[in-house]
Amino acid sequence: MFVDLLASTSEKLTGNRIVFAFEIIALVVSILMITVGMIQNKTSQTGLSALNGGNDELFSNSKERGMDRTMSIWMFSLGFIMFAVTITIGVVTNLLIIGTS
Repeated sequence: MFVDLLASTSEKLTGNRIVFAFEIIALVVSILMITVGMIQNKTSQTGLSALNGGNDELFSNSKERGMDRTMSIWMFSLGFIMFAVTITIGVVTNLLIIGTS
């Protein structure tokens, strides 16, 4: 009986450590996303221009090249990693809650 109690407590601590590790990963990824976002070029303001109705570049055939393309790929990759880490944190936390009840 006491051994079962210790085992469940040990599993819970391990699960909490896993969640804590993923939260640290999410923090690092979010800081990297902020950094990449600040480095990115601000030449296209399609979001704000779309609200004003002054979006002349909407259908222009211009491709990102060089550093702009690299930063765009980095931002997309970091966003995908952030999405996956957040879903993982939610699933592991849910499993810990279900496991304790």
